[in-house]
Amino acid sequence: MARRLPRQPLTWLVLALALAGASPDSGKPSPVLVSYSFDDALVDTGPDTFSVFRNARGNVALSTEFQVSGHRSVEVRDTAGDQDFPELQGYLPERRDGWLVIHFALLVTDPNEELNVAFAGPGWFRLGKDGMAFWLTTRDGWLRHTSDSIPKRLLPLEPYTWYAVDVDYDVARGRYNLRITPEGADRPAVSLVDQPNTSMQAGSAVSLFSFTGSVLTDDSNVLYYVDDLWIGTSREAVLPPFVAPGRRRLFADRLDPELRALRAAGRNAEARDYALEKARRLAAEGAPPALWLEHAGDAAFAAADYPAARSLYEQALATAEDPVRLDLKLSDVHHLLGDPQGEKVYREKVYGSLDPR
Repeated sequence: MARRLPRQPLTWLVLALALAGASPDSGKPSPVLVSYSFDDALVDTGPDTFSVFRNARGNVALSTEFQVSGHRSVEVRDTAGDQDFPELQGYLPERRDGWLVIHFALLVTDPNEELNVAFAGPGWFRLGKDGMAFWLTTRDGWLRHTSDSIPKRLLPLEPYTWYAVDVDYDVARGRYNLRITPEGADRPAVSLVDQPNTSMQAGSAVSLFSFTGSVLTDDSNVLYYVDDLWIGTSREAVLPPFVAPGRRRLFADRLDPELRALRAAGRNAEARDYALEKARRLAAEGAPPALWLEHAGDAAFAAADYPAARSLYEQALATAEDPVRLDLKLSDVHHLLGDPQGEKVYREKVYGSLDPR
């Protein structure tokens, strides 16, 4: 599944990473081991974060093509016959007991092409004690998991559809519960309980994960996307349930935790400054800052600073993929500013008009 280091790593561009740490208030360890949002701060590769391998003709890169949240996901592209495979390989604090809670979203462009996703321990990506604990792969259009060393069909995959994968792994017992939910669905399409881990080994540790293409056969031209990867020790700490609207180019309206906390506390000026800093960083990277400009506008709106909200929403429109929500907010702003003509212009961009042309 994965290769051993050392291998010349490439500095990853932009991945948000939160590793476990102690809470200064409670003295208890954080339930979050790893959290990748793929939208925020610069993080270097290393032994405590991740490695990226994109040798030969395969590639691993940030992409704005498809997303579940924010504006980016990770694209993994393999090329058949190039005698190598691309890989996003990550590391987490080793777990030998308790529960490991895993969440990520997956979109495949062609389900007939092979991909591999695995979580393993210090025994690396092989069958056996401290080897692979959880393993997903695609073959002939089906998503499969390997349990008790036996590949088993889970569900046929639809192309260009996000699937949320949720795993609750009981490390000591070596068994897991698995749920897979397609975008827009009210309930999981797959819901399995008490499944033996890949190697059928109780107490098999987990300290590594891998998203890659075809490893053994070198015959895959897979192109797929990964978003919202979260690994922790408590289901209570997991982000809200996965919901993706029925469209291919998703636009997030979900606040990140720090911004949400500032808004909930009524600290709207700080929330605006926080969002503006995020927007500046994205613009400096050449990425569209529309979402964070909109969040800054929302904070200004909540503080009743309607001229500032109007300016920020107008700036966001310049790079917004979906202007509808901004048009409606600008309609509200113009109404509150006592500008009925401006209110009408933006409202009718969305709802149309009976006025003669």
